[in-house]
Amino acid sequence: MNKQHDIFISYATEDKEYATKLVTSLNHLGLATWFAPLNLEVGDNLAKSIDAVLTFCKFAVVIISPEYTTKNWTQYELNTLNSKMVENKTKLFPIWHGIDKKQIEVWNASIANIVALNSSMELSLISEKISGKISGNAPIRGVSPSYENPQWRFLWGHGELMVNSDNGPAFNIFEAAEFPDKDFPLYIYNHLYSKKEIVSKIVHIIFYHSYDEHKNRVSKEDWDKLFLLCKIYGFDVEDEKFDPAIECPLFLK
Repeated sequence: MNKQHDIFISYATEDKEYATKLVTSLNHLGLATWFAPLNLEVGDNLAKSIDAVLTFCKFAVVIISPEYTTKNWTQYELNTLNSKMVENKTKLFPIWHGIDKKQIEVWNASIANIVALNSSMELSLISEKISGKISGNAPIRGVSPSYENPQWRFLWGHGELMVNSDNGPAFNIFEAAEFPDKDFPLYIYNHLYSKKEIVSKIVHIIFYHSYDEHKNRVSKEDWDKLFLLCKIYGFDVEDEKFDPAIECPLFLK
């Protein structure tokens, strides 16, 4: 339960097929979803598991169907989400699934007032809209391909991310540092990175590592260009007095 998730999925059992397709689509865009059939393990206490994950999830998708409105369990989830929304700790994304606004108004007027998506829309469009809201409509979202994990590998120059989906074009941090200004900020692992922050990562790579460690990802010519880029942003890594621990506090974020 320590794994961080971007989105909690609240749904009725009868809508599991649609919920599963939505989760697959959201995962494809690099969003970590908490979805009971995939995240609960044998022996887990359902209520405690949900309470625990809702402590960390800042976003929740609520698939509202006629079945959803009649169940005690979904009402429990929704009440929990509502209280977190009032505290500004969670943002809700309702999806109307086989139900209209009048029906929802009768059931829960406050939920009816939240701008919702409709399951009649293309699933990919729904996922893109949700992803855009979560990332603040950042022009590029770094998405780990299935064979990669960790932010650490990317930020230290050893891994790649994909542009906006897990089958998008791949890029590494050396390439990201040379993206045009219009492509920033980059949304990577729940953090928006400015170009200066990305360059500060490059500073640490150059300072603590050698070209030979990264020559399979960056040419010698481009490696030398990175020194100049660092200087442009105020990081003179060739100065013998330069200390990245002092000069690059952004790296610690």
